[in-house]
Amino acid sequence: MLLSPRLFPNLMIRLAYRCTVWRLGPLGRVCSLVAYVLFGIEVASRCEIGPGLFLPHTQGTVIGAARIGSNCTIYQGVTIGARELDMDFSLERRPVIGDGVLIGAGAKVLGPIEIGADVRIGSNANVVTSLPPGALALAPACKIRSGSDKP
Repeated sequence: MLLSPRLFPNLMIRLAYRCTVWRLGPLGRVCSLVAYVLFGIEVASRCEIGPGLFLPHTQGTVIGAARIGSNCTIYQGVTIGARELDMDFSLERRPVIGDGVLIGAGAKVLGPIEIGADVRIGSNANVVTSLPPGALALAPACKIRSGSDKP
């Protein structure tokens, strides 16, 4: 059970944050590295995460938010972080995710924006502006062509 791809990454993420708060930064980075190597999820050890985080699949997920609220669901391949290179992990350049947010597979949430409570972000959506509570963000729809359609 401890090696569950849903429980163990969560424990390592929370331990990494606790180590950072307790001024044990290098140990926090080691915890983050273990989660990355074993489960393919990269989470900044300075990212504060509320209770109830659910990670159904962790592969390819990068979380570099300033804060993630409680009861959020984040699917695989999601990127949350700064829009430009930020080696110092400046909280002012990172997104803040509200409570009860669902982020679909492959979505990108980038920049100093706020995502309100109960927002749904669809798969492969690119979010670069703040969203009010209860909003729905979707990727542009693709037109499906049949074999007889000419481009």
